[in-house]
Amino acid sequence: MANQKKDYSYLDKIALQADKWDELDKNELQVMAFRTCFLYGESRNKNIIPVLFRMFEYLIENTTSEERTKLLTALSSVIRKNNPKAVMALFPFIQVETDGQIVRTASQFFVNLSVLSNKEFHSGTNILMELIKDAPEDRNSAYIILGLTDIENEKINQMLRAVKPQLGNEVISILHNNGVQF
Repeated sequence: MANQKKDYSYLDKIALQADKWDELDKNELQVMAFRTCFLYGESRNKNIIPVLFRMFEYLIENTTSEERTKLLTALSSVIRKNNPKAVMALFPFIQVETDGQIVRTASQFFVNLSVLSNKEFHSGTNILMELIKDAPEDRNSAYIILGLTDIENEKINQMLRAVKPQLGNEVISILHNNGVQF
């Protein structure tokens, strides 16, 4: 018997109906989040962002960090294979995610996939640097910085040193606790 893919297109309508999310099993919830993230990445339709971010908050409440890490890895793989320009699909993993290690990994994936998408190394880095500058006291900024330092690129490190004076105490503390000083 051939391995048939299940048709999850029905989840696209449910994605817009938050009151129906409780009816989904965990697998359906994850597939819905995956599809919605990828749709946003492909379309970059800003009208999707409020729904996507609310859905991601719901996903966080109803899944483990391990499950979201697997989702991030799968999404990154599909972006790499099918449409590197859909890299913005990773944004909820950077902006909404509460697990710092997932934010860190998503930041690395974002920069690396941006290179494939734009053929220009700093495009993804520049976007993440803007997020850090816009929220220098947000703990997620610390994990974005950790993701950027993991890339081990001197130009990125120079950019990070330039924003260091604006960083809040919690961000500096997280960086320090992770052995990062720049």
